[in-house]
Amino acid sequence: MLITQISVFIENQPGKLGEVTQVLADNGVDMSALSLADTTDFGILRLIVCNPEDAERVLKENGFTVKATN
Repeated sequence: MLITQISVFIENQPGKLGEVTQVLADNGVDMSALSLADTTDFGILRLIVCNPEDAERVLKENGFTVKATN
């Protein structure tokens, strides 16, 4: 069974992680796991979610840079 990981590029600023999670919550996408690697200016948020296709779509619709990988 392959699991799809969603990677989201986010700026390292207060509230940006909250924006991502709020978009997912507002669209009924539940998270199973997350990992965040950050630098001074940006971070890469990696997520395992219940519906990766929906997560990728709604995040892109809300202006986030997103990539899905198996």
